[in-house]
Amino acid sequence: MDPGRLPSLNAVRSFAVAGRLLSFTAAAHELNVTQGAVSRMVQSLETELGVQLFERHGRAIGLTPAGAAYHREITEALARIAAATSDARGFERAGVLSLSALPTLAMRWLVPRLPSFQRAHPDIQVDLAAGDGPVDFATDRVDMAIRHGLPPWPAAAAARLMTEEVGVVCAPHLSGAQDVTGPADLAGRALLQHTTRRDGWRRYFGHFGVPAPDLAQAPAFEHLFMLAEAAASGMGFALMPLFLVRTELAAGRLIQPIAETVRPDTAYYILHRPGADRARKVRLFKTWLLRQAAEAVPR
Repeated sequence: MDPGRLPSLNAVRSFAVAGRLLSFTAAAHELNVTQGAVSRMVQSLETELGVQLFERHGRAIGLTPAGAAYHREITEALARIAAATSDARGFERAGVLSLSALPTLAMRWLVPRLPSFQRAHPDIQVDLAAGDGPVDFATDRVDMAIRHGLPPWPAAAAARLMTEEVGVVCAPHLSGAQDVTGPADLAGRALLQHTTRRDGWRRYFGHFGVPAPDLAQAPAFEHLFMLAEAAASGMGFALMPLFLVRTELAAGRLIQPIAETVRPDTAYYILHRPGADRARKVRLFKTWLLRQAAEAVPR
């Protein structure tokens, strides 16, 4: 291959997605093409580069050492291309900022605060969508995202937004709630789970040195707002970020029977493409978010 000649961008993108998902079928679904098209793109790239990028074991694939090294580099390069493309398009949509945020955080914490940003920056329109999965700024049409977890965040610039204090809540009319004053009192009680935080109860009990009960039959809820509503309806005890149920606690729909709380190692993070905060709309919204969090919740 001529050192000055670049490979097909479609082939590179197909390899990037297949390398991230380690599946030609999943990559084809994400790229909205056939599995055969992804396979041909990757094969053509391997031929052009003169190096094997994937190890193939039947239907399973894995990156070769050369493939892994190339994947790291082109993932960053595609992110930069996406950022440059977004900036170029931004000359026409300079005032529109697209944000993907966790559903309950968006509903109960972010949206009530958005009017203050609109008043301060009426020229910037915030388009908000709910999302809780991985973010790929090379392919997803969003400027920023808010996610919960731990670093690292692949191919993204990250700023810690805030941590959370987690406590046990239940309905005041829940049978036996008055007898629960400490973590050990939850043994044999109806416990409710969050689908994506199934280790929450185990970590909670472990923090206080209390054996964790078997939660195999405990009901699970996909979103925290569902979990809060289930607890308020009297279905059982829930482990909730307290800042997300302040309204229910203040109104008496929920009570906090156990005074002890925990503060997990995880946190909420602001994510965007590396260098995207050079854009005025991203920089201003990021600064505003951090200020809102500093005023509302200890970071």
